[in-house]
Amino acid sequence: MEMTRNREIGPPAYQETENDRLGGLLAHDALSLDLVSAYGGDRRLTEMEKDLLDDLKKSRGDAFYSDLLYAVTHQYFPPNAAPDLWKQILRHKYEMSNAMKRNIRIAVASLDYLSNLTTELHSATVISETHIADIVRLSQCDGLTGLFNHACCFQKLDLELRRYERYGTVVSLMMIDIDDFKQINDRFGHLEGDKILALMGRTLLEAARDSDICCRYGGEEFAIILPSTGAQEAFALGERVRALLARGLPGGRLITVSIGVASSGKNALTSQILVEQSDAALYQAKKNGKNRIVVANIDEEDTRSTNAPAERMAS
Repeated sequence: MEMTRNREIGPPAYQETENDRLGGLLAHDALSLDLVSAYGGDRRLTEMEKDLLDDLKKSRGDAFYSDLLYAVTHQYFPPNAAPDLWKQILRHKYEMSNAMKRNIRIAVASLDYLSNLTTELHSATVISETHIADIVRLSQCDGLTGLFNHACCFQKLDLELRRYERYGTVVSLMMIDIDDFKQINDRFGHLEGDKILALMGRTLLEAARDSDICCRYGGEEFAIILPSTGAQEAFALGERVRALLARGLPGGRLITVSIGVASSGKNALTSQILVEQSDAALYQAKKNGKNRIVVANIDEEDTRSTNAPAERMAS
């Protein structure tokens, strides 16, 4: 009953962090400087760009103007101030263009207005979008595998769980551990172990769908965040991973993995709990003989069997 009441009222407004905003620079629908420039009148928008901007404006509300300004300055301006600030910058752009008898681009007008006519922007630095994207990527990705790192894993899992809280779209988490990895390091050395970890990252990307988020959780443990995915579909993806590994990694190395799966629900509303549940399922898979999938918090009808069976966690 309490859950229903909270769902009707809706969760408290989430306060975006700097990591959220930086991560947004790499999103498929990111507001590039070129797109913001077009929106500010520097060139004609295509119909596809108009549709994208209309969708973003509807979904983001006044925060859309915060996004515009962030794309230009990489500084955050709150939604209650951003729309008026954007209008002032546009006015300044047209005044500068009329005075100089040529088009002054929105980025130049923004930096001039915020640096010279207000005190909103200090120590402005010109830096390319490509360089910014590279910096963001480096901060979010594991250097060995190219997958998202431990910290980013939690950030993205938090985001999907907020979507679950607001819209009811289930998310599953798959924790994957390479069986007997210590023996590989002891027998063949850590360089060979690193090579296997890198190949494992490529294998997970091959098995995952476009919407899935592959992460290196730590050591030989990996995680895949599965948006809009229940336990049955998560199990199917786990089987796909096991099938790919059964063919062997490039170079012929054969490994097996143990997999634990958990899905969002009334007893799994935070990233910490979901990680704990999937990690407990992973531990159970190890305990039960390795090379298998164990699924936590799953209904009986969701349980699948295979020659390396999925097992339901004991209560």
